[in-house]
Formats: sequence, C-alpha cells, structure tokens
Amino acid sequence: MSEHRSFALPGARPQFGPDKTVDVLHIDLRLSPDIERERMDGVCTTTVRAIEDPVDRLVLDAVDLDIRSVTASDGRALTYRSTAETLEIALDPPLRKGAELEFAVEYAIEQPRRGLYFVRREPRHVWTQSQDSDARYWFPCFDYPAEKQTTSATIVVPNGQFALGNGALVERTEGQAETVYRYEQRIPHATYLVTMVAGPFSEIAQPHDRVPIWYYTLPGREADGERAFGQTPRMVDVFERTIGVPYPYERYSQIAVADFVFGGMENTSATTQTDRVLHDERAHLDYSADYLASHELAHQWFGDLVTCRDWSQAWLNEGFATYFESVWLEADKGWDEYLYDVFGGVQRYIEEDAERYRRPIVCNLFRDPIELFDRHLYEKGSAVLHMLRGELGWDRLKRSLQRYVGENAQRNVETIDLVRAIEAETGRNMRRFFAQWVERAGHPQIEVSYAWDAERKIARVTVAQTQPVDDANPAYAFDLELGLVDALPDAVRPDFGAGPLPGENRVTLAVDGRSRTFAIPLEREPALVRVDPSGWVLASWKSSLGTDLHVASLLADPSPPPRIRAAKALAKDGNRAAREALARALAHDPFWGVGVEIAVALGKSRAPSARTALLNNAGHSHPKVRRAVAEALGNWRDEAVATALLSMRDDPSYFVVASALRALGKTRDPRAFDALVAGLSTPSWMETIASGAARGLGALADERALPVLEDALRPDRSEPLRRAALGAIAQLGTLVETTRTRAVEAVERALTDPGYLVRLSAYPAAEKLDDARLLPALDRLAVAEDDGRLRRDAAEAAIRVREGRSKPAELALLREELDRLRAESQALRERLDELTPLRPSRSESSDAPV
Repeated sequence: MSEHRSFALPGARPQFGPDKTVDVLHIDLRLSPDIERERMDGVCTTTVRAIEDPVDRLVLDAVDLDIRSVTASDGRALTYRSTAETLEIALDPPLRKGAELEFAVEYAIEQPRRGLYFVRREPRHVWTQSQDSDARYWFPCFDYPAEKQTTSATIVVPNGQFALGNGALVERTEGQAETVYRYEQRIPHATYLVTMVAGPFSEIAQPHDRVPIWYYTLPGREADGERAFGQTPRMVDVFERTIGVPYPYERYSQIAVADFVFGGMENTSATTQTDRVLHDERAHLDYSADYLASHELAHQWFGDLVTCRDWSQAWLNEGFATYFESVWLEADKGWDEYLYDVFGGVQRYIEEDAERYRRPIVCNLFRDPIELFDRHLYEKGSAVLHMLRGELGWDRLKRSLQRYVGENAQRNVETIDLVRAIEAETGRNMRRFFAQWVERAGHPQIEVSYAWDAERKIARVTVAQTQPVDDANPAYAFDLELGLVDALPDAVRPDFGAGPLPGENRVTLAVDGRSRTFAIPLEREPALVRVDPSGWVLASWKSSLGTDLHVASLLADPSPPPRIRAAKALAKDGNRAAREALARALAHDPFWGVGVEIAVALGKSRAPSARTALLNNAGHSHPKVRRAVAEALGNWRDEAVATALLSMRDDPSYFVVASALRALGKTRDPRAFDALVAGLSTPSWMETIASGAARGLGALADERALPVLEDALRPDRSEPLRRAALGAIAQLGTLVETTRTRAVEAVERALTDPGYLVRLSAYPAAEKLDDARLLPALDRLAVAEDDGRLRRDAAEAAIRVREGRSKPAELALLREELDRLRAESQALRERLDELTPLRPSRSESSDAPV
C-alpha cells in the first residue's frame, strides 16, 4: 500500500480540453485603465474562422465583465447573453465552414477579483496576470492554451505614464492629456500570455546586437533593475546557441511590478517580474535574480513559441524553463554550479514527493489547473531533461531540441511531440524512458554498496532499489555510470565536467531489478569509486561504500553530487576518519555548494565534533557557507554557540545575519530575546534581517515574543516581515501553550488577509499549529477562496490538521527528547572513539576490504 498522499483532492476529475467550433485568428484590444478608480474600459475585437458547419453561436469565457455591446464589423448589433462566467453570442445567419467573422465587445471592469490587479500603494500602477485561466477576468476570449492567435493592443494612459503590451511597439503618441501606446504581436500565442501593465515606469534599454531588450522599474529602482536583469542579453545568446532557434519575437521586455502573485510571468515578449527581485549592492553579495530572469526568458521558446496543448502537459513549459536556469548557470558559472542546481531541484522534488503527495508529471486529474504548478512540474521536469542529457549526450539533445522547437513553433504540443523529435533526430526509441520518468509517479530509491575481492581482483558493486517493488510497481530500468580510479587525485578539480579522470575505468551498469551485483575485474583495488558522478539518475540515494571510499570521494572526486553523498554518509558514520575528513572538506572544498551540504549534514548529526567544525568555520570565506553554518549551529544550545551566532550579526551578508538570528532563537540563550528584538528593527533588503529575527523569536519558546511578533504582523508592516512573523507565531504557539490561543486567532485572521502572499503563508502556519479550531475556516476557504492555489492549500491544510488530531499531543516533546538522546549518544561514541587507536589505513594494510 502506498505511503504517499493522493494528489487528487475530493472533487477532482479528469480534465480534457474543450471542443472548438472556430479558430481564433486575431484579438485586438483597446484598453483605458483608470488606476485611481480601479476601473478599466475596453473594447475587444476578435476575428474567428468557422471550423464546422454551421456555427450558430459563440461561447466566450468572460467573468465579471460588464458587457455594454457586441457588434459585427459591418456595424450590426449581435444578440448576446452575458452570465457571471460566459458571454454567449448568437450568430444569425450562422457561419459556414471556412467563413470569417470579426466582432467587437465593448465592456468595463471595476475592482476586479482576478486577472487585473491595481496596486493601491504609491507609486500606483496596474498589471495583469492571466495564467492559468484568468485572461477571462479582463477581456472576453476563448481562454485555453490550445487556442493561439495574433494580438494587438492600444493602451491609453495619462501623460507621464508608460504602458506595456505584447509584441512590437509600433506607435507611441502623446496628446494633451493622454499617451497612446500601440503594440502588435504578429506571432500567434495563447490568451494566458496576453499582458497589459501601466504606471509611472522608467524605461532602460539593454544593448544587444539583434534583439531590442528593455527593462522597466518604478522610479528610483533603475540600478536595482540592472542588478536583477543585467545578464539578459547574454542569456539570449546562450539560449539561442543551445536551442538552435533564434529568439522569435521583435523585442524582449521585463517589467518589475509590486504585489505580484508569482515570481514572474512569461507573457510573450513582455515578461512581468516581481519587484521583490530588485535588490541593492549588499544583497548582490550572495543573491542573484538570474534564476528568474533566465527562467522567464527560456519560456519565450518553451511555453510561448511552443505551448503545451493542455495544462496536463505543462511540464513542457515549466520543466524546460526550470532546466534552462541550470543551462544558464553552466554557461555563466561552470559545470559545478550546473550540477548543484540540478541536484537542489531533485532534492526539492523528493521533499514534495515524501511530505506532500506523489503524482506523475503528466496528470489530468485535478480541480484547478494551478494545482499542477508544483515541484513535480518544475523540478522533476527539469531533472528529466538533465537525465535525457545523460542518456543522449549533450550534442544529440541539443539537436533534438532544435528539431522539437523548429517543427513545433507556433503550435501546441504534447509529450509525444518531444519523443518523436528525439527519435527522428537520433534514432533512439524513447518510449520506455518517458513512460517511466514522466508518465509514472515516483522515483527509485537507490542504495549502492561495494566490496573488493582481493583474491580475484574484482570490484563488486551492488545496486539495490529499496522502494516497494511489486507487480504494480516494477523496478526502474536505467543505466548507471560507474568510475573506478586507480590513483587518488591530489585534490578536487573544480568544473571538471562529465568525463572520466585520468586512469579512471568508466563502465555503464544496466540496472533493471530490485537488487543486482556487478563484478568488475581490475588490475588493482581502486582508490576512488565514482557512482553516477554527473547525477544523471533521478533518484534518492544511500551510499554504502565504506568509510575509506567515502573519505576518498569527499576529498578527491571532482563532481559535487558524489562529494555530497559521501558527506552525508560520513556525518552518519561518525568515526574519527569521517570526522576529520568532514572538518577538512568544510574548510577547504573549492565549491560552496558542497560546503553548504556538509554544514547541513553536520548540523543534523548533533555530534560534538560537528559543533567544533561548524564553530571553526563561522568565518568561512563564502557567504552561502557561512549562512549554512549559522543555520546548522542552531542545533546546539550552549553559550559558546550563542556567542558565535551573536558575533555573526556583523556579517556583510544580509542572509548570514538573518540565519544567525534565526539559529540564535533555537539556542534559547538568555541573551537571545533582546538581540532578536533589536534585529526586528534592523533595516535590510526585503526585510531579510528582520524576518530572520522574527523566525528566531518563534523558535525561542519565550512567551514574551508573542506581542512583539503580533506587532510585526500589523497590516501596516512590510509583507516579507508579516509573512515571517506569521510562521513564527505558529511555531511559538506549538512551543508555549500559554500563547497557543492567540496564535490560533492570529493565523485565522491571516487566512483572510487582504495580502495575497500573507494568505499564502497562513496555510503552512495553520498546518504547523495543527489546531482543530482552525478547521471551520480551512474547510470554508477550501471551497470559497477565489484563487485555485489557495483553495488547494486550504484543503491540504485541513487534511493534515485532521491527521494531526490522531497523534499524541506529546509527540513534539518526544521528538525533542529523542534528538537530545541521539546527541548524547553521539558524544559518548566520540569520546570512546578517542580512546581507541586508529586502525591501519588501506595503504598500510596488506588486505583492506571495505
């Protein structure tokens, strides 16, 4: 029986695309937004061609639109009926097959619920967000990704304001009081990619030899915009070379808006970005918005030019865009950054699979399409493309992508279109690959063990799949790269690439069962065993190679994933050689990502030696490692750790300071409360430091923190701080019983907060509190919340709260006591180990099987 929750919530049903009676050829919008009145007047003129014979009515998606008139291009008034969700137009005489009709709908919108968003704080502006099915909230249309058409937009704004739409800016005319912007998008695209943004934006051109590239920020944020979007021209060049298809549109713009409900939205040629990525010089020390800029730019090919046929196939949009974040990192920063980015994505997917639900990537069983936009779609989809790179080789994959994009440009696609492109380009039959990794839920859980047969000079490698394997869930079939290296390299070689080391015997193991042992004859025992060095296989891993080989891997393998797997194994191993290797690698590994993972593993071990190693690296040269060290130190509660964390408040990195404050709260040190209260008033980009202080107060288990956090949650405080305070209040409510009722009340209020992102944070807070008093509100919002993402969050939170009610109330205390006992056991083990002589190393022993 599966231990994973079902992805499908009550009320979910198989979703299929609608029937089509007409092709939409063109949409022309004339829009007059009134930001002060939160109103927009519009005229949407649509041209259609009949597919069948006859077509006597059209049913358009149109939610909450005040329809004023519907007229044909010849001036005839058309009969129509407007409901809360649709606009039905009668056609008399009916359209014959192949006949075209142009009709104009005059309408208005006031204080819209969705689709069109007016920012009420200064400087006031307005933006649209149409994915997945919200275009219908701001213009009448056939709102489905399989409907693609050319578009044009005339946007009328007061003088001094700017307006952005899709495509080429063909006209900008300034009158006495108003400025008219005219845009034309000549390549067909889906309605969810249509955009309009208006307000007092600054316009900055970025140099490129072929594509006009612009970014737009609100006044005073121009330099922050350059830090966030400055790499975009280079990204265009990298993606054109990789995909083999030129950037397809006449220009590319990025505009940063306030209160955006996502990170970014890839509107065709005119991406909307959240202004949360605009950052100052200090943040730029260890923060980059390249991940978002590269993701949305990649969508211009994958999602905009080539669009999923329906939302069940949305990984062809999002998985590709996520993978191209890694492609950009490889081009900009090297192979190690690429591999670590893929590795991180796999870990986030595995976390969702383990803790939230399991589903196939391609899935049409849902209530709202937005439910699919999760880590299965983004991160697992990206990992599948990395796996394809390992399966085919980079050159063959790039040729396949060029064929896929070239043959399907301006079309809608399903996964089979990608399969056919690969097969046509390479001759490889990829049906089993996609059935296993895209259409099947889950992934293999792999344990690799090793033994050296000195008498026969054979390396025996056992690959076991430890997930449930039965007739309904067969073992996965995949190729596993294995490298066996004669002599240990002197040091880690950064950005070494996917190839073998000098003297490495690289073999490919065909894995297709629950457990299989491979015998590899060698002239001598290998000094280094490299298992899946490039991380091609999408799996969770347990490495059981033995201490010596784990140490060798940690200190000499050029590839980050094997070093990280070795670090995790050594942190659990705990013997003297393991401890020394971890301390050395934490201080000296040349790649920050491995340092981060070592710090995390040491923190989880709670061993005395781990504490020492972390304290010794509180001043590590890389800020991201210092951040991880600070977080890890929060696993100890002693004066020296708290003193070290207090000293990290002077770090040049906002994020290190924030992590130190959060960890300081976990230490429960007497000095922590005053330091955390002071941290709440420390200015920083996006309230990073104050948010860390708030989270520290939540972990402090001090009832004095509650009124401080309630003050941070006030409506007039900044959104990032309010979100952090909300989570902290929930944590405090689980730690201090006297605060619990007020914590429940605060979370319940936040469930209906006007701030979308505050509401988004309220649901995990409700889950953390795990209090039945929140169930009526959660049940109500699971149905009544207007946003599909929040409806799902409410339903999931209610399910988990009900599950939590069956657990003993003392469970959290029991877990804390278990952690304490484990830490004491590890400390005792280390003390005993110090009294035990070191055994001979492999080089000193005549026979040293692992």
